[in-house]
Amino acid sequence: MSNIKPDTRVTAQEADADIDSYLALKAIPGYTPHNPAHSVEAATAAYNELRAAEEDVLLAENALAAARDAVMDGRRALRNVIIGAKNEVRVIYGVSSNELASLGIKKKSDYAKHSSPAKKNGNASGAAPDAP
Repeated sequence: MSNIKPDTRVTAQEADADIDSYLALKAIPGYTPHNPAHSVEAATAAYNELRAAEEDVLLAENALAAARDAVMDGRRALRNVIIGAKNEVRVIYGVSSNELASLGIKKKSDYAKHSSPAKKNGNASGAAPDAP
């Protein structure tokens, strides 16, 4: 029978304390438990299993970090090529071309022409016209 439930979460501090207890248990001369499941050999097997699992996690985390780095390198490489291609299309086809628009860049001719209200009224000074 287990001393803890199978779904009990063991914290890192508890695991560290258990490792310290295991190391101390190994140093007790003549320890022979009534239950062989609590023997030094059983503790050694559990400890070795824990270390192997921790090593697997470390290797998996390193592989994940390397994969994430590869993804970021790929994103940067694609971004660099696409920015260069957009600039090339702008130079080759012009800033108001359909080819440039197909790349998701607004044509220069699609931007609204902003003019000041003074120019619309024909009065360059911006003052209201004099009433007769």
